[in-house]
Amino acid sequence: MTTVEQEVRTFLAENFSLGKDISHLSSSQSLTERGFIDSVGIVEVLTFLETRYEIQISDDETVPENIDTIDNIVRFIGVKRGAPEAATQ
Repeated sequence: MTTVEQEVRTFLAENFSLGKDISHLSSSQSLTERGFIDSVGIVEVLTFLETRYEIQISDDETVPENIDTIDNIVRFIGVKRGAPEAATQ
């Protein structure tokens, strides 16, 4: 598990009703379709990502392909931070 994935999991566990241990949550599971987060929760996640990783997320980047699963978030953060391997995963 990458540091980014661990930080995202910790944020989700501390801020949403997922329980303290979210290791059972698949990294590819949709956070919105499963009802883990709603539209307000998405804003909270985006704010966390921008603050924690010192990035700017534009409106056109707030699509499920970037933020609907833990895998998508990790890949997206890698791309935003310029990690070349993140773009090919």
